[in-house]
Amino acid sequence: MALIAVVLISVGLNYYFSNAYQLSFFQNGFESKVAIIVSAAFLLVITIINVIVSIVFKGAPKSFHNPKLVWIFTAVFCATILFFTMWVYPLAEKASYIQKVEKALAQSEQQAEEEITVLFMSSEKDCLRTTNSNCTNHTYKNAFFLKNNLDTQKEIQVRIRALDSKQKELKVIESDIMTLEAGELKLVETEESSDMESIWSRSSFETDTRVHSYESLYRYRDNN
Repeated sequence: MALIAVVLISVGLNYYFSNAYQLSFFQNGFESKVAIIVSAAFLLVITIINVIVSIVFKGAPKSFHNPKLVWIFTAVFCATILFFTMWVYPLAEKASYIQKVEKALAQSEQQAEEEITVLFMSSEKDCLRTTNSNCTNHTYKNAFFLKNNLDTQKEIQVRIRALDSKQKELKVIESDIMTLEAGELKLVETEESSDMESIWSRSSFETDTRVHSYESLYRYRDNN
């Protein structure tokens, strides 16, 4: 019953996100393939181990080795991994992305007098901290947003100079030329942004050190 409740709630949230924020209901094909490959890898490894143990300990009592129970465990385990990698984790990323969008929209209202608003929303490591890992080998993913405060569609490009806590330059990078409708807000995309990731998984660029502040310079033109 708990699993059914989780599925129904997640479907409802995905439906809401898709309609309210124009986000895809499912993650893209590449991410789905990765999730399937990961699950298949676990399935293959456990299957090989189960077959080898079954051959080596053929005739052993079921209290020692129960192949049927292992097959059931393998199926449930791999299905759970697939469910979380293809459904639960993307949903959590969507919620985090939408939180950034809402925060960016709120901040942009305070800078509505500017023609184009550049907003720095986060500098985070995409890593789960464990007792054996402090994520030191992971880079910081930085999310910047652009908002077109003008009344017409524009092609916009922004140059960002990322700074650390001591105002030391970490990186200078230019965005792609992005088309924004009047009043539209978009994640800043650069050459480092991956088209193979869904929009909610993307970052503007990465740095080895956390970004604390920035300087920006933008230019725009009519989209003819």
